[in-house]
Amino acid sequence: MIEASGLTKMYDGVHGIRDVSLRVGEGESLGLLGPNGAGKTTLVRTLIGLLRPDSGDATINGISVVREPDSVRKLIGYLPEAFGLYEDMTVYGLLDYTGRLYRMESGARKERIVSLLRRFGLYDSRRMKAGTLSKGMRQKVGFARALLNDPMVVFLDEPTSGLDPIAARSVEGLIMELKKEGKTIIITSHILPEAEKMCDSVAIIKSGRVAVSGNIREVMGRFAEPVVMVRLKRPEDAGRAASFLSSMFPQGVEALDDLVMIRAAEPEKAAMDANRALLEANMPVLEVRVEGASLDEAYFKVLEG
Repeated sequence: MIEASGLTKMYDGVHGIRDVSLRVGEGESLGLLGPNGAGKTTLVRTLIGLLRPDSGDATINGISVVREPDSVRKLIGYLPEAFGLYEDMTVYGLLDYTGRLYRMESGARKERIVSLLRRFGLYDSRRMKAGTLSKGMRQKVGFARALLNDPMVVFLDEPTSGLDPIAARSVEGLIMELKKEGKTIIITSHILPEAEKMCDSVAIIKSGRVAVSGNIREVMGRFAEPVVMVRLKRPEDAGRAASFLSSMFPQGVEALDDLVMIRAAEPEKAAMDANRALLEANMPVLEVRVEGASLDEAYFKVLEG
C-alpha cells in the first residue's frame, strides 16, 4: 500500500529525513518511533504530499506522492498532533465543511457525517461549538474529519498526546476498530506500550534515518530479551543482591530500587537459581518473575547503538 524509496527532505542540512526507504502492506499498522526531532512528522508530511522531497519518491496504492499529490490526498486521512478547529463552528458544521472540501454530494455527505457522529459518540454534541469541547472530544472530531472521505490509509500523529487515560483508551479502541476494517494505519507515538499494542510493525527513526524496521515481534526479538525481575523483602538489600548475583549471571545484573534485574540466556532457570541463592544468603525474596522482551527495551537499544 505504501512504498518509499530514498526519501530525503532536509531543512538546514541537519534536520529532516535522509534516504528513507520502507514498505507498508495493505491493512498493516506501522508505528513510526523516535525521539523529538528525529524526523517522524517530516516523513509523514512528505508521504501525504504536504512536503515535496529533495530527492526520492513514495507511492500510496501505486500513486506517486511527488507527481500526483492531489490524487494521493483523496486516498488518505490525516490527524496531525496539533490541529485547528474553527472555534465558532458546530461539530456538525465542521464535518459538513470538510465534506464540501472533498466535494462530497449532499446526501452522501450527510449520511457519512451522521454515521461518524454516532460512531464517535458525538451525535448528541453535534450542535456544540468547537470552542466549548474538551480535549478528548476535540480529538474525536479530528478523527471524524480524518475519516470523512473513507480513506484507504490513515495517518495519525501522536493520537493520544495530552489525553487523560480514559480518553486515550477510547482513542486506542477506535484505532483497533480501524485495523479490523482493514485500513492501513501509520501512527507516530512516544508511548511505546501503546505502539506495541496497536502496531503490526515499527520503524525506529534516528537522526532522520530509519535505523530499524520490521515486524514488531521480530524487532523485539532482535534487540530485546526476556529478563528476570527479583523483588526483595528489604529494599536496602537490592545493591548487595546485585553484587552478589553478578558472578552467577555475567550477562548483566542491575539494581532498581527494591528490584534486581537479571539478564540470562535461560531466564526460567535463572529465576530459580537466583531465588535459591538469595534465600541461602539471607536476602529474603518477595517475588521472582520473568518478563518478556519489550518494545521499550528494543527502542532504547536501537537509539543507543
